[in-house]
Amino acid sequence: MGKRTRERRNRRQRWEAARAYAGARERRKAAGARAREQRLTADGSSPAGEASAKVFAGLGVLMLVFALVGIPFLILDSTVPEVQTALGIRGTPGTATVLSCRAYRVRRSTRYDCEARFVFEDPARAPIVIKTVADVEVGETFPAAIGPQGDQALPTGARGVWRAVPVMSVVLLTPAILLFCLGLLMRSRAMKTGAGVLFAIMAAAVITGLTLGR
Repeated sequence: MGKRTRERRNRRQRWEAARAYAGARERRKAAGARAREQRLTADGSSPAGEASAKVFAGLGVLMLVFALVGIPFLILDSTVPEVQTALGIRGTPGTATVLSCRAYRVRRSTRYDCEARFVFEDPARAPIVIKTVADVEVGETFPAAIGPQGDQALPTGARGVWRAVPVMSVVLLTPAILLFCLGLLMRSRAMKTGAGVLFAIMAAAVITGLTLGR
């Protein structure tokens, strides 16, 4: 009789222990779920916060793409006519002799307005006085052409092309930034190295153009 009583007591104790263990496990799961929900809410990663973050991320990507594509397009649009004039594809050719250069202040920088006597290649046309580029010296004579807008004499030949190189080299900025960002996202050292090479080429082009275009 006493033996059966002890067995029943032992079974009841084991059942109560298992029930207590199951209850404790459920409580731990519930506490963990509440803690994760609190962390997500604190980080702004709730469903509503995640939707807002995705919207802002999408707008940021669109603005970045517009900047990376639009800026080089504007640069090319303003530089290509100058390059075409330097190569003799567009414009009216002739020779320019610098007559005067006037310096004036714009905020904290100094700018120059230079005028030149432009002699057309066509002898039937009389010489005119017209604006020219700023990085010239009074008395200097150089081959030039009147640009498509007809209000400035631009240097032609190698000098004119080198003058446009620094501005056109900025076009390399778009693939360089894209490669660098992709390299960061994909953890690719090759992409980041390629971006560095493009940056180096752009810097070399700017320095060379500023030096040889003077």
